[in-house]
Amino acid sequence: MKVDVKYACGHLEVRQVYGSWKERERLIAYLSRQVCPECRHKQEMQEAEKLEAEYGLPAFEVGTEKQKAWAVSIRAEWLKRMIESAEKYGSKAGVVREALIEAASTKKSAVWWIEHRGNLNAALAPAYEEALRKRGVTE
Repeated sequence: MKVDVKYACGHLEVRQVYGSWKERERLIAYLSRQVCPECRHKQEMQEAEKLEAEYGLPAFEVGTEKQKAWAVSIRAEWLKRMIESAEKYGSKAGVVREALIEAASTKKSAVWWIEHRGNLNAALAPAYEEALRKRGVTE
């Protein structure tokens, strides 16, 4: 059944909903408390760009504009997760954070980030380990 859903951001969208009447009502109520997909994407991109600027990450040199936008979100999400997990290193957290940022800065191709998005930890491990060695940290 197609219904008009008015999102919390004010945008209206026609959505196909399935299930019993109760399930459809519950889904419509849930969606009406969310921002629309377009606004959510804009918010995610703003957060990613803010993180990129905060850490001084370089702009991508290779890739289309769509690839670059996607890669920005991939890199920002990975870096955010990794920096949060770096806190477990206690007094070395700052050095680990710097090494993560340096490792992320070494890959300037949007295509590279997209192709490796499923296994970034392994793909960036050599750059990260090199950045740690430069700082005199061995794990």
